[in-house]
Amino acid sequence: MSAYRYRAVDKSGYSVSGTMEASDLSHLDQLLGEVGYWLIEAKPATKAKNKSTTGSTKVSRRDLLELCSAMSALLEAGVTIIDALQTMNKETDNETLRRALEDITVNIEAGSTLTESLERHPKIFSKQISNLVKAGEFSGNLSVSFLEVMRHLEWVDELVSDLKQVSIYPAMVLFAVGAFVLLLFGFVVPTFAELLTQLDLELPLVTRLVMSAGDFVSANWMFLLGAPILMVAGYLSGRKSSERFALNADKLKFHIPIVGDILRMISLSRLTHNMSMLMRAGVAMQQALSLSRGLVGNLAVAEAVKDAEIAVTDGQTVSSAFRKYPFFSPMVMRMIVVGEETGTMEKSMDHVSRRFDNEIPRRIERLMSILEPTIIIALIGLVGTVAMAIFLPFMELMGGIL
Repeated sequence: MSAYRYRAVDKSGYSVSGTMEASDLSHLDQLLGEVGYWLIEAKPATKAKNKSTTGSTKVSRRDLLELCSAMSALLEAGVTIIDALQTMNKETDNETLRRALEDITVNIEAGSTLTESLERHPKIFSKQISNLVKAGEFSGNLSVSFLEVMRHLEWVDELVSDLKQVSIYPAMVLFAVGAFVLLLFGFVVPTFAELLTQLDLELPLVTRLVMSAGDFVSANWMFLLGAPILMVAGYLSGRKSSERFALNADKLKFHIPIVGDILRMISLSRLTHNMSMLMRAGVAMQQALSLSRGLVGNLAVAEAVKDAEIAVTDGQTVSSAFRKYPFFSPMVMRMIVVGEETGTMEKSMDHVSRRFDNEIPRRIERLMSILEPTIIIALIGLVGTVAMAIFLPFMELMGGIL
């Protein structure tokens, strides 16, 4: 069987396109004819093209959330999968998602499973979504699977919001502060330093220190401006070129004061949430670990999950593998052990995930409450020091005249 990219029309002249497996073009024509379509053109699908049969319009997480919510409700009400997909095809405003739903419908009508049809669009439906749907097909309860996907997408929205708070906001504030310091010491201070030098005064220590800092920044401002960019570029390049560098960098993240603990919680929240969701949907422990490994967002945690996957294959417990890694707190380990002993691992993972979901926003709020006043106090101190360095000589000069 080979994959073909096709374009076909139905009896009303409505055009659809997508990807379908067939032994040859005649077989493809036959499969499409059986579901009421006439083949217009087709060609073998390359691997690159087979990844997505849709246009370039992005399908947002919100689009998928609305789709899964509606699909769960329709299937729960007794609507067939074909009718539900056709209904959502008419409802969605996203052209890319609409074409994907058309292709999925045609492939199901031609005999493919829903999971196989979703897997033809990995840029829209992730491996995780496909496996949740697969578990629903196996158990005969697709509505629950779509509901699980919807809850997962809502959780991802909240997690992304937390990540933005813990990374983007501080980065923007620090960038603005850095730009202000460069402007102050690179242009403002040298201007006043030149004036003070012309007055030929005996300058106080604080003035001499500020003037020296201004001279340094003025002479090296291009380097100081480019250094953060070079550091970020070097870090990204190192992650791409060396797996060991990326692993060590991810381990180091957990040791950053205050922020490191939040990043650790976020990675473990991702792991426990996905494990709980997959196992609750009927996915086996080993497969759940395999799927969750690529979703934790940290190579150090992913390494621990890989070890746990190997341990389960060898008949050992997940806790025996996780116990070697210090970023699994005693509370997390205790919950995992309880889950293994009682046979309710999905519930234990869910309890841990909920605890992190409650704790992470509190930690971020605490971080913001410390960071904002600290930056304000530092700026006041910096500006005050510069102002004192500039005005002290003038005050001494005026005192001498009086």
